[in-house]
Amino acid sequence: MVYNVGVQQNISNRAVTPSFGAEKQEKRSKCENHDAIMVAEMKKHPISTNLKIQADKFVNACTKYPKKGLSGSKNANFYEFLTMGSVPYVVGSAMMIGVFNAASKFFDTPAAKNASKLGKKMGLGVLAYGLAKTASKKLIELPVKWKHGIDVNMPYKKVVYELPEEGNKDNLVTHEYHKVFESVDFPRWDLLYGNENFGPERNAYFEKVAKKMGMDDGDLEHADQKVKPKIKEKLVQTKVFSTLASYLWAGTAVGVAMQKPWESLKLGKGFVKDFGSKFVESCKQFVKNESKGATIAGRALLGAAVGVTLLGNFMTLFDFNKDKGSKTQASTSLIDNSKEKVVC
Repeated sequence: MVYNVGVQQNISNRAVTPSFGAEKQEKRSKCENHDAIMVAEMKKHPISTNLKIQADKFVNACTKYPKKGLSGSKNANFYEFLTMGSVPYVVGSAMMIGVFNAASKFFDTPAAKNASKLGKKMGLGVLAYGLAKTASKKLIELPVKWKHGIDVNMPYKKVVYELPEEGNKDNLVTHEYHKVFESVDFPRWDLLYGNENFGPERNAYFEKVAKKMGMDDGDLEHADQKVKPKIKEKLVQTKVFSTLASYLWAGTAVGVAMQKPWESLKLGKGFVKDFGSKFVESCKQFVKNESKGATIAGRALLGAAVGVTLLGNFMTLFDFNKDKGSKTQASTSLIDNSKEKVVC
């Protein structure tokens, strides 16, 4: 009996006397940076913020990440490897265009003149491919954001704590740019809870999405559990159709860029006006070419791009299984609202 009292007294003393580990943990929690969604920045300056993110990733991919990888750094990771994948596309495209355009002026031959014309179209093709692929995704992603409140590209800044290395023992905190819904199976739900950018309530984001998706049945206490399955469903649909549409529109843009009118494009004064007229002529030629085969191919590619975009909007904006979220909630929730007790 005396032993039990001693144990209780000892436990009590431990509870009121903070240990060194607790003080250290408290100090760390106050000083430690955490991953943060860039909602405020994207609302105020969406274009400049997105450009800043892309520029930061590209600069690091050209300088910082290769150095870490080639030196055998233990802090090099898969994110850096994937980010470096953009460099060969840019460098390779520039070299390919340069070979046709820069070198042709030193040779006064018919072949060199033809190479120069081809170089112009190749340069426009690379530019058109990148712009069309990026812009066409917005044709599906933006309507989903406006109607359902789901931003599939919502960025967040991930804080990375690196291991100490020789010559780098002080600057051990760096960052990476990711997306909240980067993974459909494992989204960063934790970043959406209690975020003041969405409202004062802990479930403010999920309540907003539930209302936009017509799932407001008067009880949004467990809105997160109701809408999570629907968010995942919309993420899959949006990513599938936006990817398909982006490649079709990119192919269409390259086809337009390879048309004959671009060969006489003039640089310098009056470039904008000349570019506009050449673009219109090339679009017409793309769908009505001298070659019957080219005409059929051009119309088929354009029709497929438009068709997939329209189908993608139809599938993502309209809900054909409206009760799916509530049914999933009923089977996975640990709380029985009618009896207010835990269901075993």
